[in-house]
Amino acid sequence: MKPQSQKQRVAIIGGGVSGLSAAWHLHTSASHDVHLFESESRLGGHAHTLTLDTANKTCEEYGGGRDVRDKKSGGNKVDVDVGFMVYNKGNYPNMTKWFDHLGVTGEDTDMSLSISLDRGSTVEWSSGGLSGLFASPLNLVSPKFYTFLRDLLHFNSNAGNILLLPQDHPYREVTIGEYLNREGYSQEFASYYLIPMMAALWSASVEDVFSFPALSLVEFMCNHRMLQLFDRPQYQTPAGRSIQYTSKMTEILGDNAHTGVPIVGMKKLIRQDSGVQYELFTTGNKSVGVDGKGDGIDHGLLESLAKIEYGDNVVYVHSDPDLMPKRKAAWGSWNCMGKSSLLTKYHKTERKTKHEAMEGAASGFGGKIMEEQNGHATNGNASNGNMSHLEGENGRMRGVYVTYFINKLQNLSTDTDVFVSLNPHTKPKNELTYRRQIMAHPQFTHKTHEGRAEIKEQYQGKDGLWFCGAYMGYGFHEDGCRHGFDVATAINGVPLPWAQEEKQLVLPPPDLARFTFEQNNTFSRRLKHLITYRVPVSLCRAFVTRFLKLAITKGELQLKLNDGSLLSFGDKTPVEGDNHPVTARIFDDWFFVKIATEYDLGLARSYMAGHFLVEPLEKEDDYPWTLSSPSVKSKHESNKIIGDPIGLTRLFLLFVGNRDTRTIGLRSSKQHIYSNALQNASGLAISKIGSFFNFFRFKLLMDNSERGGSLKNIQTLMYSSAIYDAMAAPPKLGEPSAGLVFKGTLEEAQWRKLDTLCDRAQLQQGQQLLDIGFGWGGLSIHAAKKYGCHVTGITLSVEQKALAEERVRKEGVEHLVNFEVIDYRTFARRLDNRGKFDRIISCEMIEAVGHEHLGEFYWAVEQLLKYDGVLVMEAITTPEMRYETYLRTTDFINSIIFPGGICPSLHALMDASYKWSTLTLEHIDNIGLHYAETLAEWRRRFNASDSTVRKMGFDDVFMRVWNYYLTYCEAGFRSQTQHCLILVFSRPGNRALIPLSESRSVTQPKLLTKAEVDDWLN
Repeated sequence: MKPQSQKQRVAIIGGGVSGLSAAWHLHTSASHDVHLFESESRLGGHAHTLTLDTANKTCEEYGGGRDVRDKKSGGNKVDVDVGFMVYNKGNYPNMTKWFDHLGVTGEDTDMSLSISLDRGSTVEWSSGGLSGLFASPLNLVSPKFYTFLRDLLHFNSNAGNILLLPQDHPYREVTIGEYLNREGYSQEFASYYLIPMMAALWSASVEDVFSFPALSLVEFMCNHRMLQLFDRPQYQTPAGRSIQYTSKMTEILGDNAHTGVPIVGMKKLIRQDSGVQYELFTTGNKSVGVDGKGDGIDHGLLESLAKIEYGDNVVYVHSDPDLMPKRKAAWGSWNCMGKSSLLTKYHKTERKTKHEAMEGAASGFGGKIMEEQNGHATNGNASNGNMSHLEGENGRMRGVYVTYFINKLQNLSTDTDVFVSLNPHTKPKNELTYRRQIMAHPQFTHKTHEGRAEIKEQYQGKDGLWFCGAYMGYGFHEDGCRHGFDVATAINGVPLPWAQEEKQLVLPPPDLARFTFEQNNTFSRRLKHLITYRVPVSLCRAFVTRFLKLAITKGELQLKLNDGSLLSFGDKTPVEGDNHPVTARIFDDWFFVKIATEYDLGLARSYMAGHFLVEPLEKEDDYPWTLSSPSVKSKHESNKIIGDPIGLTRLFLLFVGNRDTRTIGLRSSKQHIYSNALQNASGLAISKIGSFFNFFRFKLLMDNSERGGSLKNIQTLMYSSAIYDAMAAPPKLGEPSAGLVFKGTLEEAQWRKLDTLCDRAQLQQGQQLLDIGFGWGGLSIHAAKKYGCHVTGITLSVEQKALAEERVRKEGVEHLVNFEVIDYRTFARRLDNRGKFDRIISCEMIEAVGHEHLGEFYWAVEQLLKYDGVLVMEAITTPEMRYETYLRTTDFINSIIFPGGICPSLHALMDASYKWSTLTLEHIDNIGLHYAETLAEWRRRFNASDSTVRKMGFDDVFMRVWNYYLTYCEAGFRSQTQHCLILVFSRPGNRALIPLSESRSVTQPKLLTKAEVDDWLN
């Protein structure tokens, strides 16, 4: 530390509002020597005043307070602001108090908003009264316009509810695109109001607007009283323009304000007393600070700073009315000019029920919320070089741009209209243009929020480095001003003069949650909430609590509620090797309603909607070793959106352990139907109503007949179980092994599975192979390349066929492989296919056939297979003891993931084969545990690619659907209560299968010694 008598030197880099506010407060402190460095020739940043000559259409930097009333200037010159323009006392408390201290006054201004799409042909309106609202006569008779107005009122009334959610609620993380979809807002509301308005507020592209956090938008709108029709604040604009406060700051700082000095480098210096100093460098590597031996800046800090995204904007100051709404009655202070065709391409409205995760693509399982347009990526950042890509029809804001009507905003006393346009689709006429310049604005993406959170939590004040800027808030002048004061008061410990009475260092932003609660706390809203939410929640919570007490008898399930209470169920004994409780954090009590009315399908939909997440365990070693990976720690997968994925697997294993009570001696018919409470929701009778309707819809809508077609076999490049190099873990004395230990990569395991299928089929060169449900063509290509077979593949997916054929061409085996889009039954009826194929392989396609049509599958194989041919089928199967119950219910997989799918029992397959063909089961392998590890690895890779998935436009619901699906299936295979079987069928007397009777296939291999086992495991 320096001696107390010596002033602490503070360097402030950047002369925008944050730097100026910090410099002002520190400059008043006798213990600090403040120097401010600004690369521009002036102070102020976005507070930028220009002087326009309206007669000659020329522009210059501020020329000294002239406007049309200044007769000495000839009456043609006027001062305008092109960046910071407006503020209000209620929402800009620190800035208005600061202005008071600087002697800067304001004058009332108009803040009307106008929206004009397609030059007014689609919609055109403004908020300037009824004449502006119906500026276009078509608005009076347009149902779409009234839909927009209805949704606007609903949004203003309900948007603030997100502020009342608990701080850890995942819904606080949703983007605008996700929010609009989940809340069921119309396309008209999005394109007629919200998206153009946001683009104008934050100078952001449509793509960036959709990725903007919804919470930040609602906080801003609530903070600025934009969610209310009445009692809105009166905005002001600086009298005499913003130059009034920047010139005062130039005067106050004097020689300590160094303009025209860009800081291009910085070096950290360690003093002899272990203190820290910094050396600053300007252009030409010229030092402007102390000398000494330097250390590098923390790389983590640099990475966090790099996450703060900015978007460059082309700004035109002009007088061209072509960049304004078509009808003058619709002119507002902010005028959003857009293209409806681009706005509608980003908003998806398939989901009609808000807060629900529905079926198929509507669940988010295949949904996107935005898309790339004209080859432009969604990132709005611009390079520092050529800026031509920012403007024009295909520029950064090609969906919508904004024009500010400066005469209204800044009360100009001139007959000449003056406008400021950001990234216009067409340039203003040259003869009407005063100036063109580039200005950058922060883009509030999740990446920016992540970066600024890291800076605040990890680096703020560390080694004497402080960070402030408008990006720390909402990007407005009060945000920059307040955060500059935050840093200054943290450095000198002296409160702001106007904050002393409040016993604060800096005046904080208003309590938005409290304001929202007070706004919503009306009698009618309380009554509606009571009837539609609190009463059903209270009843269903009682039902579910009673049910869980009966159902969870082993292990421990904890439900952590919003009020801090904890519900616990079970006897805390280990289940599936898990010694720790499974804790579900319940964010929305509607969770109980979903469980009570839809049972297990309600649990899935509740998770997908974000009603609950499973919390991670405190220590990595607390997880069962069978669920963990040595290369991926559970904490790296866990986040606010999906919770702990391994915790989901633990939850399902807990359910399985309590469902399968290992009872014996009961009649099979009883076990098929009435196993226990968890088997079919006995004890939760109310759920049977919802389950019946789900099952009724399932039977009514799912058509797997030849007319409807089997389900499309939706697969990735190899979307089926792999076979790993695996060994049973050494068991404890007198106990079975706890599980398999897996080695090798997923890719190696997938090749091993393909070879296994071909080996079980005893595939030979030159044979005719039929691949039923070929997916993306992986097995077909492998059989052609390695075995030289002639492969015919059939599917119902046009998309799969196109991609598979592309892969075939890439591998150069198009002369051996032919794909066709056709139902297997139609294919079998062709006379030229009768007895054509030596081998038929069907890999996880039988699940798409449906129980009623299993026999038809075997009939088709009977027609297609040569007499000495072989059928190899990989099938996910349900144990016989649960199969009858399974057929009478719906579940997560056959309702949401693969609608209409069914996992048959081995008995059902054998029965269908016996009744519809002459085929006999010759060989069987169970690779279910390998499937569990395959699913776990898919999940790890999927979650590791979170940022990539989101860049493709997928949302939070999509992330939760996939994690639920993968962990749900993993638990079934991991507990060995769901099987993945490789079945070999042929007609009796088939000598082609003799190799499957070799000792390697029918006997126990030589046991390894303990040393060999240890060597393998290590």
